[in-house]
Amino acid sequence: MSKIKALVVDDSKIMRSQVKRALDQLMIAEFEYEEAMDGEDALEKFNDDIDILFVDWNMPKMTGVEFSRAIRDKGYDKIPIIMVTAEKSMGKVDKALNEGGANEYITKPFTADKMSKAISRYFDDNGQIATGGEEEGDEKKSFFSSILKS
Repeated sequence: MSKIKALVVDDSKIMRSQVKRALDQLMIAEFEYEEAMDGEDALEKFNDDIDILFVDWNMPKMTGVEFSRAIRDKGYDKIPIIMVTAEKSMGKVDKALNEGGANEYITKPFTADKMSKAISRYFDDNGQIATGGEEEGDEKKSFFSSILKS
């Protein structure tokens, strides 16, 4: 099984560690991590080897939504972007999903189970990033549709 390269972006080292710990607890894939402390740092570290992104919203220099939008604008439409943030309002969720291009939204504090529900559809039974079948076209994503799925 090859490793899944995850870029974990958060200005808090503790939160980056919590994301990594939750992912390791899930045992749905073998992860290799790259860490970034803000959106600008993440843009510098992002490359074609990155398979999945876990991004905080509120960071200095460049927010998670701005970073996510920059990744989408570079043509990376298929890479899963998971927003992991303390922002809980429906307006913020819609902004992250629609303007930022995030695929999922996890609010802090979170558990490994909450992480699993958000990301399991992005992995196949062999611990690889699942390809195809998840396309939603250009439809706007909805906060409510993600609630109904869980």
